[in-house]
Amino acid sequence: MAAKNINQLPPGSAAHTIPTEESIRQQLEKILISPQFVKSLNLQNFLRFIVEKTLAGEGAEIKGYTVATEVLGRKADFDPNLDPIVRIMASRLRRALEQYYQGQGASDAVVINVPLGAYLPVFCSSFRQEDAGEVTPEILQERIWALPSGPSVAVMPLRNLTGDHKQEYFNDGLAEELTSELARYQDLRVIAYQSTLCWKGKEHDVREVGRDLNVRFLVEGSVRKAARTVKIAINVIDTLNGLRLWGEQYHRELRADSLIALQEEIAQRVAAKIGSEYGIIPRNLSKESRKKPPESLDTYDAFLRFYHHVTVLTSETFEEALRVLEEAVTREPECGLAWSLLAHLYSMNHTLQFSPLKTPLEKALVFARKGVSLDSQNQQVRATMANLHFRYNERDLFLLEVEKAMALNPNSPLLIGYLGWLLALYGEWEQGLAILEKGMELNPHFPGWFRMARFFYYYLQDGCEEAYQEALGFQMPQFFWDPLLRAAVLGRLGREPEAAQALAELLHLKPDFPTAGRFLISCYAKFPYLVEGLLDGLRQAGLKV
Repeated sequence: MAAKNINQLPPGSAAHTIPTEESIRQQLEKILISPQFVKSLNLQNFLRFIVEKTLAGEGAEIKGYTVATEVLGRKADFDPNLDPIVRIMASRLRRALEQYYQGQGASDAVVINVPLGAYLPVFCSSFRQEDAGEVTPEILQERIWALPSGPSVAVMPLRNLTGDHKQEYFNDGLAEELTSELARYQDLRVIAYQSTLCWKGKEHDVREVGRDLNVRFLVEGSVRKAARTVKIAINVIDTLNGLRLWGEQYHRELRADSLIALQEEIAQRVAAKIGSEYGIIPRNLSKESRKKPPESLDTYDAFLRFYHHVTVLTSETFEEALRVLEEAVTREPECGLAWSLLAHLYSMNHTLQFSPLKTPLEKALVFARKGVSLDSQNQQVRATMANLHFRYNERDLFLLEVEKAMALNPNSPLLIGYLGWLLALYGEWEQGLAILEKGMELNPHFPGWFRMARFFYYYLQDGCEEAYQEALGFQMPQFFWDPLLRAAVLGRLGREPEAAQALAELLHLKPDFPTAGRFLISCYAKFPYLVEGLLDGLRQAGLKV
């Protein structure tokens, strides 16, 4: 009989990928006597409790409170905000399972996994070599759905094409640095570099490596060297089908006194392009997620829907992201990131009015604080808290929260760019624009609304031509701020026909703008003279405010 509530596969998936209750229990006993678990009674009890609850159809009862009181001996007044024991033990449990499956359990037929953001285990059968024939679209889709929640990636040993054996030290250092930088992106599950060293210098099939490590993506590359330069090639491979998703080459001067700095610089650039919110891996998974039926969506899919909305900014994408995130916090109420992204959506709807659905700013603040209490070391969680302080005009708290968020990952393209954007809008022009520029450089796919900060900066200084170029770069005609900026600056430039056309586009997207415009502008333009300056440009374009 198939195990109850094993829901990582959609209806109609191949039966051989679903383990039976008996095989799961056998696997559980095997894990519990492994070196990773045998010396820790707490880890044994934790894993046994969540597996048995799930098999009994009682997965909904697996909460931090029940784990604390029924497994870890905490009293009835247990408060997770004051005592982080469950989160600490869950982290140890995930690490112990990963170590088990990288070693003794590498060839086991059943995999027990506890995804980040929840304590509910998922079960799946390992793919055997005899199953690995031609990969049809149907099989490929089944395997996509069967993977653990969230993207997984491993960095393979870089091929040494220099002919110099001493170069191995540089290659290994770069691969280790790249692994560390990828691990900064908290949505990624990154396999330790030591786990891939067994393939060093050997031919391998990326699909087999993916199955062995239980990862979806591999980072591969090579290093070549000339007299004074080094050429580093990096590729991202999808292990489901062996396809190369992205590749780039880096040419750098080779100097003995700057090798570590070179490794750090390349690793930061590559990790940002691969793992950030709009990097290669999330963009690839986001396309797949939008094809999934609603009943198969998990919490990571909800994150992807949020990031897609932030790129598109339409009422349709807003309401879809809101729905799946509200489901996510109901399903996994101890996932801090889900609460924070939901808070961000509430805040966005307050200031951009995507939907008539009730999303009060007061609730956004409650959700944001809950996110911080559950996951204070998550950069997105901290960035959302900074956003709420920005909305409430709490300048000192805002600046403090920005500092905390940036310290968690100073090379995350979207979030660093976003924090720089907020700083600039709050009048910290020099620092904010410099940070924003870094985010834009790291992320060639930055959202068009990043341009708003530089537009405001030029507009305030009567640099209307420069402001107009920023408005043209906005490139989001479905979003009312795009024609708003064009209409305001064209009005000020006296280009009346073009200004009138941009104003017509604005009123088509936002018919109530004549009455709501001052509020909508003031949500982002923090200074009265900037609000009045934009309204003045719109009046010159023909708007009656």
